Amino acid sequence: MGCCGSSAVDAEEHLDYSAGKVTIIPDLKCWERKLDEANELGQTVVVKFSATWCGPCRNAAPLFAELSLKHSDLVFLSIDVDELPELVTQFDVRATPTFIFMRDKKEIDKLVGGNQEDLQRKFDPYCQEK
Repeated sequence: MGCCGSSAVDAEEHLDYSAGKVTIIPDLKCWERKLDEANELGQTVVVKFSATWCGPCRNAAPLFAELSLKHSDLVFLSIDVDELPELVTQFDVRATPTFIFMRDKKEIDKLVGGNQEDLQRKFDPYCQEK
């Protein structure tokens, strides 16, 4: 499956997204590949910047996984702020969790904090409900 898979060992070190379709990004090579794939398909990407030690991040993880199933036309990625500090700097992430919405490899929207109602509402403009 390549660089973007996660093994059972990784699952213990990351937040639990097992119920959804969230890709954990372990390195910059995987990040670039996922952005390229989404860009080619014209998909919106939702990136969750979080940390294993962050309580609100852990609380938001099941909802993020659930949203990834509900909005299968979007690409869901998770980045641990401690593992990829260069992306934290690039996107000016100052608190966790931070959710960045991207299209054509550019940031188009941002939500800081783990409020579940705010997160669900944030998806409305990007969803193609059928």
